[in-house]
Amino acid sequence: MEQAILDLIKHLGGGVSFIELCQRIDGFAGDHACTLNGQVVLWQGLSDAGIAALIQLQASSQIALVACSPLVYFIDGQMLRLPIAKRRHHAYKRPHWYPVTLSTPAQVAAHTAPLRQSRRVRRAPDHAPQVI
Repeated sequence: MEQAILDLIKHLGGGVSFIELCQRIDGFAGDHACTLNGQVVLWQGLSDAGIAALIQLQASSQIALVACSPLVYFIDGQMLRLPIAKRRHHAYKRPHWYPVTLSTPAQVAAHTAPLRQSRRVRRAPDHAPQVI
């Protein structure tokens, strides 16, 4: 299952939601929730094998969890009926949903590098200083 997850993420170019994984990988959907600390829920409705594969891929740094807008899941057709978590490592008293997509570290680096560069360019002065 790990290889199927990795192949799908690479094929789609990153930004893969749990909905896409459940729909496209046999045996990924199930009855369990994938959580970070018990109260921060990444997604519900996953199989034990799917969760184990995600844990292994993340532990070996083959995938990265990237925070995303809940609109990604709205567009994909499903959302969790939980309050949205604002912070990944906060100790919430009740379950909160932390929406993420999955990408490879190389895909994350490829998408963030232009953004970082554009911020540097925007902060630069529009013209060179002149000596009078």
